[in-house]
Amino acid sequence: MTEIRITRIDSADEDGLLAWNELMRVAYTSDRTAAWWRSPETTLSQFATPRTDKEDFALIAHLGDEAVGGAEINVTADSPAEVELGVLPTCRRRGCGTALAEAVEQILADRDRPSVIVQTETYCPEGVAFAESRDMRIGNEEHRLLLDLPAYLQADADRYKDSGAATTVPVIKEDPDFSVTSWIGGCPEEVLASWTRLREQMDEDVPVGDLTRTVSHASTAAIRSHEERMEEQGWTLVGSMAHVGDLAVGYTEIMVSAHDPQIVIQEDTLVDRAYRNRGIGRALKIANLRQLPAVEATASARWVQTYTATNNDPMLALNRDLGFTVADTMTALEGRVDRNRAWPVPVSRPAVRRVRRRGRRRCRAPNRGRGVRGRRCRG
Repeated sequence: MTEIRITRIDSADEDGLLAWNELMRVAYTSDRTAAWWRSPETTLSQFATPRTDKEDFALIAHLGDEAVGGAEINVTADSPAEVELGVLPTCRRRGCGTALAEAVEQILADRDRPSVIVQTETYCPEGVAFAESRDMRIGNEEHRLLLDLPAYLQADADRYKDSGAATTVPVIKEDPDFSVTSWIGGCPEEVLASWTRLREQMDEDVPVGDLTRTVSHASTAAIRSHEERMEEQGWTLVGSMAHVGDLAVGYTEIMVSAHDPQIVIQEDTLVDRAYRNRGIGRALKIANLRQLPAVEATASARWVQTYTATNNDPMLALNRDLGFTVADTMTALEGRVDRNRAWPVPVSRPAVRRVRRRGRRRCRAPNRGRGVRGRRCRG
């Protein structure tokens, strides 16, 4: 039988990390339209300067001498572990996904806890079936949406031409009761406290279905630390905040990668429940999109990508009105790894397993926006 080797890549092995990242990119984005993936530069930065409260594992699977799949584990204190697992399209149905899953489970079982909650995501029925075969359950579903950015910006610009050219871009109605402030880069100091409060509210309000909710109590120091890490990884943050009088009632954020700007990431959008149905979310989104031409990297941008829960009808309607279309649907699943149930697979050094040809399909869990604060974007 052909042997499968599962190896953990050292965080200092730049060549190994780059090869692994490319393999994972192919496994995750094959047969999908404009699917964002983390750049090589961001990958190296993530592993070279890890967060103090987070541990990242990069695993690669070889079938004989051929690299065929990989997995990533992100472990944060007091939060569910996030797992991504992918196998190259031409190498599936050979037991590689099962071997990787067992290696992941062993790493999580070795943590200093009696059990670990684990979450993963996938875009295909085969991925859902595979995750369910590992005793995971469906917790949430979200549409991945794409906006043709050049077409949107051109239509927006046409609204101001004397020719009266038609446009599909909605007009922002003037409302004296609220105002929108926008910026590029770190949050301005004068609104940092409000930004922090709204970000914490987003953690509490974002739809997660039946998944275990992770509430991170934001602080201004944590916000500044996050901004610094994003800058180190080549991201430009683009933000807008809405006020009613002196009260901050909503915000939105977009992120642009200098290393791979073709797909711009629309992150969080939040409007306080007491101020919804007044057009504030629309105003925030349009104001933020209008800032993008001022970000040099967006000159080559083709798409804006965002995620919205399949049952979030108001946000789906707004996104459709802006021009977003559904590209595919993400299914998030959750399970638990217990110490006494994990497979004994060593991965701290190269490990060898015999292939067990059970014909299980591979879980192709999509990228969580790594280095991008986790894909919490729900707008």
